[in-house]
Formats: sequence, structure tokens, C-alpha cells
Amino acid sequence: MKSVNFLNHTDSVVKKFKRDFQSPYKAMKAIIATWSFGLKAVESGWRVLREGGSALDAVETAIRAVENDFSNRSVGLGGYPNIAGFVELDAAIMDGSTLRAGSVAAVRNVQNPISLARKVMENTPHIMIAGEGATKLAKFFGLYVDKADLQPEARMEWEKRLKTALSASPREGSVDYWLKLAAEGVFNHDTIGCVAMDENRNIVAGCSTSGYAFKLVGRVGDSPIIGAGLYANSFGGAAATGLGENIMIHNVSRRVVDFMEQGLPADEASEKTIQYISKVGRRIEQISFIALDKNGCFGAGTTGEAFEFAVMSEAFSQPFLLKVRNEKGHLVFEKIPERGFQSS
Repeated sequence: MKSVNFLNHTDSVVKKFKRDFQSPYKAMKAIIATWSFGLKAVESGWRVLREGGSALDAVETAIRAVENDFSNRSVGLGGYPNIAGFVELDAAIMDGSTLRAGSVAAVRNVQNPISLARKVMENTPHIMIAGEGATKLAKFFGLYVDKADLQPEARMEWEKRLKTALSASPREGSVDYWLKLAAEGVFNHDTIGCVAMDENRNIVAGCSTSGYAFKLVGRVGDSPIIGAGLYANSFGGAAATGLGENIMIHNVSRRVVDFMEQGLPADEASEKTIQYISKVGRRIEQISFIALDKNGCFGAGTTGEAFEFAVMSEAFSQPFLLKVRNEKGHLVFEKIPERGFQSS
């Protein structure tokens, strides 16, 4: 018996929701994105899909919308800096119809690293460009930003953490000395991940993040790593968010798509992935992801208590937020009521 449940709706809406959006027999244009700020992404990307645009354009547009929000502290140049006070960004995009991909890692002074990642995919023979090389490429393509000052709140927190580290005395020179900054208190290291399918059933996945707050210089998380932070092929796509070090260990996005390739719809593939990771029992903290399969079915999963994501398809009149809860390895989806659930 299928254990993925849907709650907090009237019976009629639940039935239509599962029939029109989750049916494994009805393909449709669809888009899904991580976290509550994913609504901004979904709204922007959906406009592209609605007008007949490609999934590739939709995902880039969706992610750019979040990168351009300088109030976001985990994506784009508004994000928290590394330990040296510089914002270093990671991003990647993958076209499931061609298996082409492009990514950039530890790049500075780029407002839209997702667009730079697409340039890597379409204009170079490589998949990943990192650090200084990525910055030089950004200059070549006109994506470099000369002035990229920290946002005031981000600078204040960086200075506070740096002062804390410098006044402490744990194993001087050790990695723990620096990571102590991030271990104290709670800071976002959320990623904007997005997966879309267009009218031609092409599936594209993308990610963008400023990464772990106050990370060591040059640290790279899962977001630009194909198979870990994102993956797409003709069967489906997935994008992950959370603690990149753990996501990379489990190669999360590729594993979700593997289950879809075996014939499972996205929601069941998501649950299988969570159950697999939980069975491993190590390095399982702070792992969440979204998924979309070739039939327009979506899924999501988390090893934590709950994870929010945004969705839109032809079955609905507006994008909306959902929450997935992990109940001992079984996934329960709930609508977040403040942002409506209107079927078309």
C-alpha cells in the first residue's frame, strides 16, 4: 500500500490534487522549487512555461529571481560570506534531455551564478569551472559585478563570528577552530533548487547557493556537484538542499532519479530515497530534496522533521506551498494554508 499521504484539504480537492497533479498517466508542464522562497522562483519560472518556453529557460529564470533578492541570506550576493568576509557562490544546471550540464563553484562577484553555469554548459567543453577560473569566465560573458559589498546584516554577523573565533582557543590552527563559527547558533545554508518540465516533456534541474555561512575559503558544497545537488534525465529530475557534506556522501539527487528510472513516480521515489538514507544511518542530518518525474508528478523528502517547497502545474490557477513531514521514514504532505490551493 502506498504510504505517501495528503492532509489538510477537503476530500474533493485532495482527489483532484492526486488525480490531476500526481497521476502517472497525465504529463503536463510543471515546476517545483525548494523552501518558501521557492514561491518567487516558481512564479517566475511558470510565466516562462505558460508562454511555451523551455524548461531550461524556466529554471534559469526561476533561480535568477531568488539570486536577485538581496534580502536572501543563503542565495546570491546577499548571502552570508565565508570566514574571510567574501561571498562565494555555487550553482549548476542540467538538461535532462541531452545530459548536458554546467556548474560553477566558489565564484565571487557574480550576481547570477546560475546564468554563468548555463554558459559553462553551452559554451565550453567542460562541466565545472571553479574559483578564479569561474570569475574570469564571468568577466568574459559580462556577468561579473565590480562592486559586491556585503549586505549590512551579513557583514554584522560575519564580524561578530570572526571576533568570537579570534577570542577562542580551541586547537589553534585546526579546522575545528574555524568551523566553530558555524557550529554556534543557527544560520541558513539553504539552496534554491528548481526542477521543471516543459510542454515537450524536457526536464531540467538547477541549484544556486551562497553555501554554508562563514565557511572556510574555497569550501564547495553539493549544489554544483552533478548527482549530489542536482540531476536530470528523461525519467525525471531532482535537486537537494541542506548540509552539502552529507548530501554528497549519499549522492542524493541521482539516487532519487534512479528510483524514478526504475518506474516509481516522484513521490514514491522520494520516500524510497529517504528510507535508503535512513537505513545507512550515518551522515543523514539536514538532507532535503525535491523531485519531478516525466509524467508531471512531483515529490519531496527530508531526513528532518519537515521541509517546505513550492509547486505549480497546469492543474492549478496559482503556485502554492506544501510541507513534507517525515514520520519514521514515511512522507506526509500538507498544504500551507496561508498561500491557497486553487485548482483550475
